[in-house]
Amino acid sequence: ARMQARAAEDLKRLVTDKLKAVGLAFTRADAYATPRRLALVVDGLPTAQPDVKDEKKGPRVGSPQQAIDGFLKSSGLGSLDQCEQRDTGKGVFYFAVIEKKGGPTSKVIADLLFDIIPGFPWPKSMRWGYNTARWVRPLHNLLALFDGDLVAPMISLETPNEIRSERSELLSTVNAVHGHRFLAPHKFPVSGFADYKAKLLAAKVILDPAERRAEIWKQAQALAAKEGLTVKQDDALLDEVTGLVEWPVALLGRID
Repeated sequence: ARMQARAAEDLKRLVTDKLKAVGLAFTRADAYATPRRLALVVDGLPTAQPDVKDEKKGPRVGSPQQAIDGFLKSSGLGSLDQCEQRDTGKGVFYFAVIEKKGGPTSKVIADLLFDIIPGFPWPKSMRWGYNTARWVRPLHNLLALFDGDLVAPMISLETPNEIRSERSELLSTVNAVHGHRFLAPHKFPVSGFADYKAKLLAAKVILDPAERRAEIWKQAQALAAKEGLTVKQDDALLDEVTGLVEWPVALLGRID
């Protein structure tokens, strides 16, 4: 349970830090974990990054042509007509004003996944198949949606500094969510987070750990009350079993 909670927080931190770094503001981010899945929902994202202006100070007006050519080349400009002349108080200098058009958010999300998934900071990890990638358990499915549309068609699980072989693991992002492993193993598509959470509940998966924890405690107390008993409060044990199940069913029994 502790590893799950940490993984959810790591996913939230990694994604939101990168979103902020590329100028994508959002209103809220929440992460969830079960024994079989990690989920993150980010609300309030714009459809594209904001446009930005970047200014670069160049050489003094009247400088040698070599200095001017070097400035134009480093700024990606073709001529001085694309520059402004400004008096800085210490002379008149050329300034390049470069406007950068913001990219679509879906592309940014795809790039984030390529960075985050292969190098996710698990305290314990394993390899599987022929690839050299490591994860806490073999990854079966990756689903990334923005505004209802699938993003990032395929992700390599290899870290960027590794040389990929023909047998390297490639994970396709598919709009197909698995329900409970035994009670509802079928797959189904989703249109967004609310639909994802609701369909998982119908497929015997309580996504939110806090909701699973409350349900376990409620069921345990109800079973005990029928027998005239009370449940001993044990928060560590409750956290542990919350991390073991996706669909809690409390049972009453006896141990010699």
